Amino acid sequence: MGEIYREAQGVIIWINAPGLKTGRRQMDFITQTALQGFARGYRAGWQIKALKQYLENPLSQTFESPSSDSFRGNGGYWPALVRFFDQDWWRRVWVRQELAMSEKAAVLCSDYSVDWEDVAIMAHWVSLFTQDLDEKTQSWGAKHRSGAYSGEDLEDFRQTLQQGKSLDLQEMLIHARNCETTNPRDRIFAVLGMVGDRHPIQIDYDSSPAEVAQSAFKALANANDGLEALIFSQNPDRVEGIPSWAPNIHAEFSPQPSRSRDMTYSLYTASGRSEHATYRFHHSTLAVDVRIFDSIKEMTQSFPAWTDLNDLDHTVRILRRDAFCWLSSLATVDIYERLIRTITRDQDIPGDRLDRGDRRVNWTKFFRIEHQDVGAVMEFQHLSRAIRQFQTPAENEADLGAWLGIFRKSIGNRRMILTAKERLGLVPAASKLGDKVCIIDGLDVPLVLRPLETAVRSYVLIGEAYIHGAMDGEIVAAAEPVVLV
Repeated sequence: MGEIYREAQGVIIWINAPGLKTGRRQMDFITQTALQGFARGYRAGWQIKALKQYLENPLSQTFESPSSDSFRGNGGYWPALVRFFDQDWWRRVWVRQELAMSEKAAVLCSDYSVDWEDVAIMAHWVSLFTQDLDEKTQSWGAKHRSGAYSGEDLEDFRQTLQQGKSLDLQEMLIHARNCETTNPRDRIFAVLGMVGDRHPIQIDYDSSPAEVAQSAFKALANANDGLEALIFSQNPDRVEGIPSWAPNIHAEFSPQPSRSRDMTYSLYTASGRSEHATYRFHHSTLAVDVRIFDSIKEMTQSFPAWTDLNDLDHTVRILRRDAFCWLSSLATVDIYERLIRTITRDQDIPGDRLDRGDRRVNWTKFFRIEHQDVGAVMEFQHLSRAIRQFQTPAENEADLGAWLGIFRKSIGNRRMILTAKERLGLVPAASKLGDKVCIIDGLDVPLVLRPLETAVRSYVLIGEAYIHGAMDGEIVAAAEPVVLV
């Protein structure tokens, strides 16, 4: 199938059916106008403020817009865009191949056509610079998280293939986990045509989903020469017989990336060692040496992945309150530093760690007494100013949106914890009090394990974790053999 799209002169993507109602056709015309006009403004060098104004109030711009009657409900172009990015197409797993492998693509909305490049510009911009995108998506009646996020990923895949490079099997399998399909096996099979022939996975629909998931994990272990794929498994419920160490292809997944934005190097070095742990597969178990160094003593509630600004404000207040309660013996500025590093996973806007390169945090400047009751926006404005002393309003607005994005991604489907050894951390929402925290040689991040009551030295893998003070090889603990089930 991949060869068909690769050799085609062009691909037409039908985002929805032709207009069944007059209102739908008008919305599709508005969508076309929004996408094309925005792309022209973006290419012309419009600033962030002008582009936002174009979406909120199209009639204020010089580009041709629909009549004012089109915007009687207010919201500018947003109602049409939200509907456009809420279509089922954005979530289907097999369409990844048709777009990523095509030389040229056009999007058809009813009778109106738009070049994919214009759609990609919109998807990239709104997912990066619209800090309240999730809130807008909800308020205008969307059923799902905005497809703009998927659109940005799809354009990255397409650009990579057009440059003659290969897509990474692990990255594609992670992406496919959040796609819709009637057959869970397709969350593996649908990406194979885009990653070349350098994998031993066979497309076999007679194999059970559990067999396919284990086959995918073993292929990743072979490709990575190690167990890095454990970071992305997170299947503590062992759904449909899939082991906890293999990917749950029945459910969506939101990874917490431990690598730089361009995936060229790891952000963390939790194990402190380059050599990989020894491991062995036996039926549906994985035997491996681990270093257990801590356990979960306290934890917050879990936080949803899809969070609007009001929820973010509430979340910041909860996290701040618990951190100050748990770490009350420390100086206030030290508590703040640990808290901020934890809830951002110690990551900075450029995609590196905080306090790396020429971007240094002035923690003394960051600390303000009024932090005690401020929400997410004010908190991250303080952080932005503590890193960049002289900022234009546009730079501050852009930085704020990026910081809120990092915060959302860090806490989504997570809990903040305090360990028995007084470390703050972020762990999967499925974690429980008493779960163990370990390190496996060769892995970038710690993992959370749950002891199996029915067997000695047997554990269920809960998922990867960020543990402040344990991300850069600080942990010294003896290795012990365990079995992951």
